[in-house]
Amino acid sequence: MLPAIHVPTSAAGLGIAAVQCLNLASCFNEASSPAPYSKFAAAVPEKQALVSSRTGMFVIYAPALVVSSVALATSPAANGREALVAALLAAHMLKRCLEVAFVHAYSGKVALSLSCAIGSFYALICLLITATQRGVPHYAGAPVAALCLYAVGELGNLYHHVLLATQRGGASDYVVPTGAGFDLCTMPHYLFEIVAWLGVAAAAGQLNAYLVAFGMASYLGGRAVATTRWYEAKFGAKWPKDRAHLVPGVF
Repeated sequence: MLPAIHVPTSAAGLGIAAVQCLNLASCFNEASSPAPYSKFAAAVPEKQALVSSRTGMFVIYAPALVVSSVALATSPAANGREALVAALLAAHMLKRCLEVAFVHAYSGKVALSLSCAIGSFYALICLLITATQRGVPHYAGAPVAALCLYAVGELGNLYHHVLLATQRGGASDYVVPTGAGFDLCTMPHYLFEIVAWLGVAAAAGQLNAYLVAFGMASYLGGRAVATTRWYEAKFGAKWPKDRAHLVPGVF
């Protein structure tokens, strides 16, 4: 069973949760004006300091890995879940760093300032979840459902990343991805990433973690829409018109 959701009662805690709610609408901005990295890196202004896309992605994920690893190393045992939640976050960010190094095919450059901004955001997310976790009342028991969500999300995300990289074959240009979830929606790896974040939230059992998961779902949903449009513009009639953006048969 999933734990009950702990809601902060302090003014500071409620204020942080309120600010997090603003991120729930990030889908609208991302769909219309996606952040200029990956497929959308061509929009980077020339005057900005640029780094390779691979370096930029390391800058995005490495700070969050450090923050979550420190949280894991210093976790108390007040409610029985601090170390688990920190470990799930650290494993997620380590996976992303390893994928950057060994899985993804990159081309082009990205603005260093953008990578630093996104990297700071991810680091703050990990800090927020691990710090607020220490205020959750004690509860015991193995969060089996939460760990199942997390495992399915991470493995599904990794599988589709490998499938995508294999089809691209290290080439500098993009292809129409096919196979597994790609036959049903544009971004199945985003869908599985959302599932993994829901697993983290369920393991944490607190409002801030759930708001992070929902905010991530909003952001990735908007980016999935933008990516579908990008593919349609690039491939025209070759792009399957019946593919959903993110959730097969729904969205």
